Amino acid sequence: MMKFSTSAFMLLICTAALLSTTEGAKQIQLRCECIKTHSDPIPFKLIQSLRVNEAGPHCKNEEIIATMKKGTTCLNPAKDWVISLKEKFNKKNVKSQN
Repeated sequence: MMKFSTSAFMLLICTAALLSTTEGAKQIQLRCECIKTHSDPIPFKLIQSLRVNEAGPHCKNEEIIATMKKGTTCLNPAKDWVISLKEKFNKKNVKSQN
């Protein structure tokens, strides 16, 4: 009986240690976030931030997600205005890091 209790206790400690190390890890999205994309131009000044999810095993498409005061919108990455917007945000971020 004592061996079983010791083994169960050690298993419990190992499990707790494993869970505590993965608790702070970044969550990985396992599917596409953007079901539908917005194609009409949105003024640059209305967009607060831009997030780019590169294509990968989670989603075959590049996803560009704009955050505005009223929420988030997925943008069509193939549109010229979205490509231009992405470049503007990249320049803005480079300037703010200097």
